[in-house]
Amino acid sequence: MFGVVVRKVKDRYLEDLNGHYLYDFGTQDYLGIGFDQKQVEAAVDATRKYGTVVAWCRLVATVDLFTKAEDEIAKLVGTEASSIFASTTLLNHGVIPALMGNDGVMFLDKSAHATMYEGAKIARDSGATLVSFPQNDMGALEKLLIEHKEAKKKLIITDGVYSMTGDYADLPSLDKLAKKYDAMLFVDDAHGFGVVGEKPDDTHPYGFKGNGLVKYFGLDYDNILYVGCFSKAYGTFGAFVACSKTMKEFFLSQATPHDLGGVGPASAMAALLAGLEINGERGEEKRQRINVLTQKAIKGLKELGYTVENNTVFPIIYVKMKKPEHMVETSKILYDNHILLTLSPYPMVKKGEEGLRVTVTCTNTEEEIDQLIEAFKIAKAYLATVE
Repeated sequence: MFGVVVRKVKDRYLEDLNGHYLYDFGTQDYLGIGFDQKQVEAAVDATRKYGTVVAWCRLVATVDLFTKAEDEIAKLVGTEASSIFASTTLLNHGVIPALMGNDGVMFLDKSAHATMYEGAKIARDSGATLVSFPQNDMGALEKLLIEHKEAKKKLIITDGVYSMTGDYADLPSLDKLAKKYDAMLFVDDAHGFGVVGEKPDDTHPYGFKGNGLVKYFGLDYDNILYVGCFSKAYGTFGAFVACSKTMKEFFLSQATPHDLGGVGPASAMAALLAGLEINGERGEEKRQRINVLTQKAIKGLKELGYTVENNTVFPIIYVKMKKPEHMVETSKILYDNHILLTLSPYPMVKKGEEGLRVTVTCTNTEEEIDQLIEAFKIAKAYLATVE
């Protein structure tokens, strides 16, 4: 189903305009703090104090909540500074062209999120060069780096956690090549930030703190620009790039959203700061719950005979469609059985890779996972008649 309009939301329980209830497996509010009263009250208080909009572009002025949030983000991920934008899309559209100018070379992972491709095309229109390589194909990437080794500005562009499958980019290998060929590595970890973090082990497969995939792999930031967003794990608005103080000043004047657009409401930053406190207080418990629910969902779907792509236990579960022409009808069956999820048709994904994306959050319940599996069981009976 596409374009469902919801009139009631409480955690992962929804009602649409027809009064039909749904369990939400289409959101990415992983930590489930969007309804936490601490976060809600912080946003309301900030609205009363600062109003509903911050009416400057960032280059002109800002309110203190933005700089406080940037300091806290930098501490969490372990960089000197960070720069906050209104969204990951606007960040990618502004930062990538700013870095490349009219003579840089971009090496784009073909599976990277479309907003990075859009940012790369903007840079290409200004004279930069764009080449691409297959996901995690280090041989192909190295050949391109050798071909363009004389370029002064080289940027490897990749997802951190891939948004369709929950797989992790091979950041150690990408970082090694970036250092070998004097390139920067741009990592958009919109989904990973808040979920994966440092020092993973067998009982904590996501690691600790939710401070991102760079920390998960134990890498440094010498050649890495790390991007995360707040609308996934933190239930609020905005995105950031973790960087040096010098790079932050450069983005302030050169990344177009900072000099031509707004940054979002102050209430979003108040919500973020509250969310960071919640992460420090209860984040590990939330991530452990996500892990338990995700493993239950994966096990149930596989037992029904579905082809499930998930090599990491990240809470994105991709169910492949053998015959994508039946995807919409399958989604209608799931909808009728109270499940909302994300359809991934061509050209959103490559031909042959079409499927249904299930996302799990810590505020989903065991009963909702049971209903998810039951709905897929009913859909399986339909698919058996057409596949």
